[in-house]
Amino acid sequence: MNWNKEKGTIYEALAVSVILLFFLCVFVLGIALPLRKSYSDEEKRELKHFPAFSVYAVLNGQYFKDISSWYQDSYPGKEEWLSLSGKVQNLYGFQGDVLYGEGKNVAESIPETGEMAETFAIENIEETSPVSNEGKNTEREVETASDSASSDNGSSSENKKEQNFETDAEGNLEIQKADADVALQGETVGSLYLSGKEAFELYYFSEKGVRSYASLLNTVESLYPNLEISTLIAPNSFGILLDPQIQEKLASSGMDQAISYTYSLMNPKIHSIDVFSSLMRHKTEYIYFRTDHHWTQLGAYYAYAEFCKERGLAAKSLESFTKAEYKDFYGTFYFYMNRPEAMKGNPDTVIAYTGEVNDMRFLDASGKEYSGNLINDAEKMLPGNKYNCFMLGDHPYAEIHNENGEKNLIVIKDSYGNAIIPFLAQNYKNIYVIDYRYYDKKLPELIEEKEINEILFVNNVMGVGESLSAKMMSLFR
Repeated sequence: MNWNKEKGTIYEALAVSVILLFFLCVFVLGIALPLRKSYSDEEKRELKHFPAFSVYAVLNGQYFKDISSWYQDSYPGKEEWLSLSGKVQNLYGFQGDVLYGEGKNVAESIPETGEMAETFAIENIEETSPVSNEGKNTEREVETASDSASSDNGSSSENKKEQNFETDAEGNLEIQKADADVALQGETVGSLYLSGKEAFELYYFSEKGVRSYASLLNTVESLYPNLEISTLIAPNSFGILLDPQIQEKLASSGMDQAISYTYSLMNPKIHSIDVFSSLMRHKTEYIYFRTDHHWTQLGAYYAYAEFCKERGLAAKSLESFTKAEYKDFYGTFYFYMNRPEAMKGNPDTVIAYTGEVNDMRFLDASGKEYSGNLINDAEKMLPGNKYNCFMLGDHPYAEIHNENGEKNLIVIKDSYGNAIIPFLAQNYKNIYVIDYRYYDKKLPELIEEKEINEILFVNNVMGVGESLSAKMMSLFR
């Protein structure tokens, strides 16, 4: 009996030693600085850096929190571990609903119409600093999956109503935590709803947000009454493709009503482009990516056709463009949701249409000028970067020239605009593209210098809100 006890004690000690040795190896691997990456091509973002030492940070505990964040975020082989974790979880089978966040979302009621929104007082518009993407490779997607909280989502109940914005201060895709308690045949992670092999970003209406956006347009129209001002609010896949009953169960707002109401707040002289109705007519086609928050270029084409109809232009036929396909695209949803196996087995395909006009010039964040193409070969781009097929991603400023076109157009856009601009380039003589998140100059000077005839705002519905409207307005000071 004593011998068995001793033998058991030896085995236990050996087992404990093996486990401790394993964790020691994992720890040593984790602190091996040369093995750590500074940039994640899969997640398309900068990884956290080892924090700089300061006595103040040590005393308040932030220094050690930052070390912990760095350790987790840039752990060597993290992608492989996450992939393995996804495969293991997939073996569990259907796990029911997964909800993150506290409390409940209540859909804010949307009026059918409203009184025209007030104009901003230009002298009261605060200066806002552009987001810098200096040092980023032009083939890296600026918008990335991030779990950081948006500055627009404050602690007050009113701020929580503020719409999810497309990017945060670092250019990362902003995704709020969902607050809902519903019975659904799918999963919600953050504000994403995963249904089989495709994901959707939830939309919640904000009266303050849409009124601010309408005020932006009304103010620009009042500043430039002789120019043609247009706005194109692009719905996301949630509003177009997801069953309305599921949207209701998620306590989401009616996206079509929200866009229509936003337009009703604008001066009638402003051209409001009804993209929602057009995309609904084509909802059975491949107009949105399954793994990414963008529309496809086919979806952008239908928006272009509606714009041309409103502006009295002849839209080029889709058949007049050269078509190319680039397979195995994994977008922001895929990485944010930790690479679901259902999505991994069903990557997207980037389908691009190249027109006769395909050249552009653009400036990077440092002001250096480059030449490039509106449509680019994405075959060798990384799986997470293939949306950069369109205009090589986001730039503060770009210009396109077409000797056969007419009129001069400024496009103020977010990344949804990248897919539609190659179509617009076939109709206009000169297009000047402004990504308001990164542009640091003043538009009145550009409008006068380039003899602008028209201004077009292209924003996806998630970017219609107070903060970003103020940022766009600041460019007109």
